[in-house]
Amino acid sequence: DKRGGANGGRIRLEPQRSWPVNNPSQVDRVVTALEQVQAGFNGKQAGGKKVSFADLVVLGGCAAVEQAAKQGGVDVTVPFTPGRMDTTQEHTDVEQFNWLQPVSDGFRNYHRTDIGYNVPSEQIFLDRAALLSLSAPEWTALTGGLRVLDVNWDGSKHGVFTDRPGVLTSDFFKHLTTMDLEWEKADAQGSSFALNDRETGQTKFTGTRCDLIFGSNSQLRQVAEVYAADDGHGRLVHDFVAAWHKVMMLDRYDVKRQDGKLSANDVQTVA
Repeated sequence: DKRGGANGGRIRLEPQRSWPVNNPSQVDRVVTALEQVQAGFNGKQAGGKKVSFADLVVLGGCAAVEQAAKQGGVDVTVPFTPGRMDTTQEHTDVEQFNWLQPVSDGFRNYHRTDIGYNVPSEQIFLDRAALLSLSAPEWTALTGGLRVLDVNWDGSKHGVFTDRPGVLTSDFFKHLTTMDLEWEKADAQGSSFALNDRETGQTKFTGTRCDLIFGSNSQLRQVAEVYAADDGHGRLVHDFVAAWHKVMMLDRYDVKRQDGKLSANDVQTVA
């Protein structure tokens, strides 16, 4: 997204540390924990061996994805390539970086309402996916996985179409495509929706335009149907990990670019 990715470890520095989209209070807790891990590891090493904060951010994410997949019944190894470096506050132009502050981020269901937009939020979401060089299937898999992992910027349940938040499953797609639920606008602008049981009228889930686009757009719907199928869970985990790895490597201009693909042997369903 042209903001440098994890390389540099700028999430612990201003201004990114205080951007609302990053949930500053949560960032403070995570940064403190990772800095303690970093200090503990580096203090035990010899010969100048150290781990960067930037690498720990990515490594922590990889470990979390592996754990979430395992809880869902799939063993997977998420690739990790070390070598990221840390910058300092003194080498960060706060004013310049503030011009890059996101006003809308569909991956985390973030959309500022104090700004007038000439395009709907899902089109801004599409642009962000394009900046990350994601294909339609990669975009779909990554979003569906992030939704069930419950990573919305403010902890809201929009798009968290699952009864098992934090577990990497295909539940997002199963509930998105089922005919047992119908979508109804929850506000006059049509920016949020309720997914209601067709028989009882009970609201089961809530979502935004950035969630329901994967069910309403004809091309994205076809991808969603694949993951919603009875045999779609393992495939989703595989494709999510591949898309995750691809995005994590976008900041690595110092190494040979990876295609983000995993072999079939990298993912095994737990019996």
